Amino acid sequence: MEPERPFDPAFEAPVILDRGRHPVSRRDIDPDALKVLYRLSNHGLTAYLVGGAVRDLLLGRRPADFDVGTNARPNQIKKLFRNAFLIGRRFRLAHIKFHGGKTIEVSTFRRKPDPEELEAEREELERRARDEAEAAAAAEAVTETAETAAEPQECAEDLPEHREDPEPPDREDAPLPGRRPGRPPIKPIAFGTPREDAFRRDLTINALFYDIATFSVIDYVGGLEDLELRRVRIIGDPDESYAEDPVRIWRVLRHAARLGFSIEERTAAAIPRHRERLSACPGSRLFEELNKDIKTGNSRPFFEAARAHGVLPLVLGGFGAFYERDDAAFSRLTALLAAHDAAVASGAPLPLDVAYALLLWPWAAPLLPALEGDKVKPLYDLFRETKPAALVPKILLYDAVQTLAIVEQMIQALETGKMRWSLKKRPHYPGASQLASLLLEGSFGEGEDPFAALYDRKFGSSHGPGPRPSASGDDRPRPRRRRRRKPKKPAPPSDRPA
Repeated sequence: MEPERPFDPAFEAPVILDRGRHPVSRRDIDPDALKVLYRLSNHGLTAYLVGGAVRDLLLGRRPADFDVGTNARPNQIKKLFRNAFLIGRRFRLAHIKFHGGKTIEVSTFRRKPDPEELEAEREELERRARDEAEAAAAAEAVTETAETAAEPQECAEDLPEHREDPEPPDREDAPLPGRRPGRPPIKPIAFGTPREDAFRRDLTINALFYDIATFSVIDYVGGLEDLELRRVRIIGDPDESYAEDPVRIWRVLRHAARLGFSIEERTAAAIPRHRERLSACPGSRLFEELNKDIKTGNSRPFFEAARAHGVLPLVLGGFGAFYERDDAAFSRLTALLAAHDAAVASGAPLPLDVAYALLLWPWAAPLLPALEGDKVKPLYDLFRETKPAALVPKILLYDAVQTLAIVEQMIQALETGKMRWSLKKRPHYPGASQLASLLLEGSFGEGEDPFAALYDRKFGSSHGPGPRPSASGDDRPRPRRRRRRKPKKPAPPSDRPA
């Protein structure tokens, strides 16, 4: 997979690998993505497979998503596909729905915003952050208003609101639905050419195109060379790129960790100069980025890379600072994350609340013994006091903390032989049983209740020593009920005279 020539930004023409010089095959592309590509191409439009899908196919990996880039405008896409829904406010994307919940995302080529457009993006992002803060305060579903009321102006990447719009306006410059009364009109982002679209992306290895019309791979930015060298490199000047969007630091670390690549020297050297900006990014966006690494089974290598580059405290606050300074706790964390990643790879991922409980355990374990009474609320408050920049939803955090409280009781039960089996009635018991098995046995165990099986092996009975639990699951001895006698009925009055 040798490129035609070493990349030189002075060249206007892209590096093109024709059909016989790259390993990308249509057999490896999602059939529904092929349908989208061919329909666009058959109508005389440019249609490229773009982004990470091309990168993964060149590396022999199975892509998680298949995204399409085209010169068709959003409303043209809408007219070509009855199952297309337009989302976003400033830059509209088409989500084309297929059976089974599958979505193929189609975007129009766009260019890098100029300073005026960049400022408009920042203002829109700030308005979006304020809206999120207002919604969180009204619903009391995320966190206190003080933590979300003033979101930053640092991150420049447009974050479209994921609202489906089955009836888009006919003109591209028409007012978009959903805009609040009194707001100034939203300036549309300028569309561009495939070359301009490649240079507006973040990483060279994510800016490769596969042309369905010629079956060739197109490289405007040097991504083929970086794939050969197994390195991650920012497009353009890293300082300017990180200043525009600090979350690009996160993506650099993610891709280097996920692919086992090195980070190009200039790209790595700029991280310490801009990593502080991460803590000013919208908390909801940082939470979404964190979820990507957890859900895709990339958590251990990412946390190792984030710690090495001093990013954990900026994203996770005092909670992350604890893992950065405590080598033993971080070693325990990476062992747990490795087990989690293996579960994801095997097709049996943990529920998200259990995954976050696993992430919290090395930090929470030394704190739990000192807490008295119901430990859920105090532990929840202790986590909030660490002030993480990533905004973990309140419900998810409560679920994770309740799981941790049950796990602590399970560990104590294996030391004392006394277990409150009434905990089985709690919805978080199954996840706690899995996590306790991992902590005590090194694996998530088998069966519906791996902790109960572990308890049985140690104490030789189905539910530990003592009387068997009642059907309700409570193992406390119950006093024998005394039978109540019915009161005697008074004798009826006699008719006999006294």
